[in-house]
Amino acid sequence: MAETKVNSSGSNINAKQSAGKKNDSSKGHESVYTLPLLKLIKDAQQQHGLRHGDYQRYRTYCSSRLHRLRKVLHFPQGDKRGFKKKEVTLDSLKDEKFLYLPLIQAERAWGYAMQLKQESNTEPRKKFHLVARLRKAVSHTIHLEYICESPLCDARTKLEAQAYSAWMQGTLYFELQEWKQASEKLLLSQTIYEKLASALNEDEQILYKQRVEELNPNLRYCAYNIGDSSAQQDLLNMRSKGGKSELDALIAQTREKQAASLLEVTWRGRTVPVRLEKIRVFLLAYQGLDSSLGKANDFEAKLSAYETILLDCKEAIQSLKEDLAAAAKAKVDTQQSQLNSQQYLLSYLTFLRATLTVDRNLVMVEVFKKNFAAFQSGESKKVTKPQEGVKLYDAMVQISGELQQLPGLENDKSFQSDLELLAKIFKAYRCYYMALTCQGNSQWTEALALYQRAETYVKQAEGKKLSDSEFTKYALAGQDLAHLHSLVNAGKCAAHAQNILGVDGIKAAMSGLSIHTKKSLSLRLDEFMEDSSLITATPNIIKLPPTMTPVPCKPLFFDLALNHVRFPSLADSMESKKNTGAGITGFVKGLWGWGSGPDVNAPYSAERHAEKWADVEKKKKKKKKEEDAPAAEAAPAPAAPAAGSTKSGSTGGSKKEVKRSGSNVFSMFSQKQVAEFKEGFQLMDRDKDGILGKNDLRATYDELGRIASEKELDEMLNDAPGPINFTMLLTMFAERQSGGADDDEVVINAFKSFDDGSGHIDGENLRHALMTWGEKFSGKEVDDAFGEMVIDNQNRIDCQKLIEMLTSSPAEETEGEAAA
Repeated sequence: MAETKVNSSGSNINAKQSAGKKNDSSKGHESVYTLPLLKLIKDAQQQHGLRHGDYQRYRTYCSSRLHRLRKVLHFPQGDKRGFKKKEVTLDSLKDEKFLYLPLIQAERAWGYAMQLKQESNTEPRKKFHLVARLRKAVSHTIHLEYICESPLCDARTKLEAQAYSAWMQGTLYFELQEWKQASEKLLLSQTIYEKLASALNEDEQILYKQRVEELNPNLRYCAYNIGDSSAQQDLLNMRSKGGKSELDALIAQTREKQAASLLEVTWRGRTVPVRLEKIRVFLLAYQGLDSSLGKANDFEAKLSAYETILLDCKEAIQSLKEDLAAAAKAKVDTQQSQLNSQQYLLSYLTFLRATLTVDRNLVMVEVFKKNFAAFQSGESKKVTKPQEGVKLYDAMVQISGELQQLPGLENDKSFQSDLELLAKIFKAYRCYYMALTCQGNSQWTEALALYQRAETYVKQAEGKKLSDSEFTKYALAGQDLAHLHSLVNAGKCAAHAQNILGVDGIKAAMSGLSIHTKKSLSLRLDEFMEDSSLITATPNIIKLPPTMTPVPCKPLFFDLALNHVRFPSLADSMESKKNTGAGITGFVKGLWGWGSGPDVNAPYSAERHAEKWADVEKKKKKKKKEEDAPAAEAAPAPAAPAAGSTKSGSTGGSKKEVKRSGSNVFSMFSQKQVAEFKEGFQLMDRDKDGILGKNDLRATYDELGRIASEKELDEMLNDAPGPINFTMLLTMFAERQSGGADDDEVVINAFKSFDDGSGHIDGENLRHALMTWGEKFSGKEVDDAFGEMVIDNQNRIDCQKLIEMLTSSPAEETEGEAAA
């Protein structure tokens, strides 16, 4: 036998390969038949009824399989003429399937006995039939044990046959209540199964350990019924009686055969089998990695060797995962206190891939440091950025975190502590190169914080050593921490200085300084310079008298006492504007829906609709009252001023002139309206100086999502005779609302354009114009307006009456009402 051992990184790989078969006639027949009896029995029982306690189904399966085996092996019992019993003998043992015949016969008899045992609870007489079937099963197991003693069967088969026969005999004695014989046979079976469990791999050990646990209750019950301490001691001494050496010899043969056909891996004190060929190929390649790296002449050759071995490792892990997935589908789930052998092997392969990746990255880090130092010193023109170091160390930090979560190693304190130490070392380097990156981008605050974090990691890792044998090869990284600490301190000081100065180029900033200045000392308190004039008779401390600067003033008086003050009227001093544009008041009305005139920018609301036609309704009432009044009335003298403005009889181009003597602009609005105007004015007054300027209007337009040109803003400001404070804005609203700035000629010409020549206006044409052009009226608004007009049966509107109704001012209405 040839033995190959591979020891690397705390793992031992024992590969035992057969050197070839030896022909030795003196040793008799060669062992060729292997029959794992317990595994075959348990699989058949789980698949054919015993999972649910259905012994009848299992007995039926045994009968069917027995019939098929005899047919396949051409080993029938009798012929067409009758039954003739035919037992398996040593001479007829030409195939290992012949061993199945007595095994299945024993299982069929045992299954029938267990079925009768369930039924004997209600029918006691069936207990006699039960014992008879168990005797039949024992006879078949004894015959199986005899056949397995043949040289054609290997050591494991012989042991399993002995254990199975002893268990069946113990079960029979247990039912017969012969406790001492039952204890002897059951303890013998348990001893053999324990020895087999110690000789087999982890996957197969589980089944045999379960059988050992199943036998413990029966053994304890037998010892209880014996009630003799000497008998109990004899049972415990069964292991030291004769036959132990024979058992040990058979177990040694089983181990030798298993090691010859299976590769085993020992890692961290646990040995697991390796069955897949790809895993074996990778492990052999991993064994020769050190020699390959020793032959590499440069970094490129080393990186190539690492890439090759990592590719093999990836394929090995993938094949093992597929094998585990297939086994999980076919195998019944069982609760296990620890990982099975293949899952533990997966953890080992994952660990190898992680450590190989770290080794490769450390080689790349070495290349990076060399190139980075050459670039900083100017020896190399190849650009090397610190971001490359950040990526490499970040990958190693992530790998350290993944290794800490490896299944099966969560409670390994030495392993976990060394991983934490490695993670801190890698994090210190990562923070250092991140700080260099921020420093290159002039991010001094971030760079200073990263230097401080790197210093923290260095202090936590300094003075500690890697104790686990898996990580001792990374001790060099810990030895370089002192050099890293000095680099971090230097960088931290530089970043701190740059952060205080706040400039990138200190030389350029100093060269731009000038010591000659005409500023007084009061204006340059945060600047230092030697000024010789300060000690003279006329020191340049402060300029006297100080330069006058405009100070914006907000009239707080209006805010505090606005609703309690009656302001003088400014109507007589205001110039009448003929501008038909909306101006500043139109803009404000469009913004909040104020005022009574139409505005294309104002959104429709019920309040605005009411304001539109309030004047129309008042004019209609006034006209009706005038018809009831005397027809002739003396006109006032031209020199005497009237309380309100009057309208001449001519409708051709006369203009309205509003005169409000003895009243102020605030009397035209309610307190609620004034408060609303004040709130809107404060919203538009962005610089809070009490005056609406161009910047205020532009900011308001911007907030509405519109762009106003300079021309539009100038036109709006020119709409007012002076600076637009709150009083001026109210005055402009009052002037527009009273009609003082509207031109009758515009109204008259507008409606005469719809005249069809007979002094009437077609209602449908006017409806279409109101709902289509300019500020579009809704259907309800048009209906309300038409309700105030004089319309005949042909849907025609009297143009002259409509013009008279619309060109009457509120003052005339008030005068008419007073006369009435």
